[in-house]
Amino acid sequence: MFVGWAILSPLSKHYGWAPGPVGDMAIGARGWILWVALAVMTADSLVSIIPIVLEFLSFITSLLRSSENPDGRKSFYDGEVEPMSRLIPRRWVITGLGGSVIAGTIIVYLLFGYEGIKPWATLIGFALGGLLSLLGVRALGETDLNPVSGLGKISQLLFALIQPGNVVANIIAGGVAEAGAQQAGDLMQDFKTGHLIGASPRAQFHGQMVGSFVSIFVTTTAFALYSRTYQIPGPDFPAPTAYVWLNLARLLRSSSLPPHVGDFMAAFGLVAAILSGIKTWMGRSHRKRWIGWIPSGVAFAVGMLNTPNFSMTRLVGGLVEVWWRRRKLSRLGVDHHVYEGDTDEEGQPDDSGPGNRGIDERDPVVGDVGTLTIVIIASGFVLGEGIGSIINLVLRMSGVPLASCWGCPKGICAGCS
Repeated sequence: MFVGWAILSPLSKHYGWAPGPVGDMAIGARGWILWVALAVMTADSLVSIIPIVLEFLSFITSLLRSSENPDGRKSFYDGEVEPMSRLIPRRWVITGLGGSVIAGTIIVYLLFGYEGIKPWATLIGFALGGLLSLLGVRALGETDLNPVSGLGKISQLLFALIQPGNVVANIIAGGVAEAGAQQAGDLMQDFKTGHLIGASPRAQFHGQMVGSFVSIFVTTTAFALYSRTYQIPGPDFPAPTAYVWLNLARLLRSSSLPPHVGDFMAAFGLVAAILSGIKTWMGRSHRKRWIGWIPSGVAFAVGMLNTPNFSMTRLVGGLVEVWWRRRKLSRLGVDHHVYEGDTDEEGQPDDSGPGNRGIDERDPVVGDVGTLTIVIIASGFVLGEGIGSIINLVLRMSGVPLASCWGCPKGICAGCS
């Protein structure tokens, strides 16, 4: 946030590289720094996903080698602890997958036409999304982070070769890949949680089908109401990520950039790639003590994409969480310098430090001290804002005018000038 809005934004405005209004996503400073954020996000995502791809290829190779050996073949259900009556039949998965791909291809064709994206290209997008979903699920299971942004960028880069110059096809392909990886990761976490509590996978599947059906009407109705009441994108809902997708698609088509932004993209992208490589190497070599001090490229880019009012509130929330956790730990007489995964000079787990002495992080009183309370408080803020947004929506639809523009700079809040 500081680099983007306190350094790069004034710099681009001062030298005339972004002559438009600061908040303009096309010719303003916000649109100029968006390109730098795109370079950081893409570099960080692609570098961090390289070891995951290599491990996945190694895993597939080992499976193929074992299948060549009759004695080493494994059944699809080897290691399964659930009875067959509680499992999801494979024919359900195959039928649902095939039907979804066919229906999705038809819907995309009806919405965008043959010139928007070819039906065969849509099928390639679904196949590519399935392969990238495997990478996303594996990464999420190992690191608790689903690199959907990087997976979407990979799909966009590949479709720049499959259908060059087609912005619509590029965005659709990236969206299919990112949505597939996101949903696959969510399903994996759902089934893992169900497994831990002993829930039936088949019962979970039924619940997911009902929820998916209901969400069709809930999400479309909500979007229709909001789009009729608010300008999207606009001051209230700027949708900055949408501009990232659009700008990458345009860049792959025309290779045109705003003045002098290419140099900054190269510099910041290189730094982000180096830091991401160091962070990935440290995480996989058990040298986790300093990982928390290496900034995330994606988080850095998000601070540029969002206006400071979003990032500053997140910073305040993070500081409150740190203060709360340290306060609770100090009350229990525990040193707050607890580093999960501390290692010694040889990279071996080290539990002899002052922060770990006498502490069992598996103890729910110590390991998760204060976590439940702070999560409940944060959930209350989210729920309250959600309810407030619905009330605002109803008031706007009813024609109720704004009561005050206090605290809203010009051009930031809709209706305030």
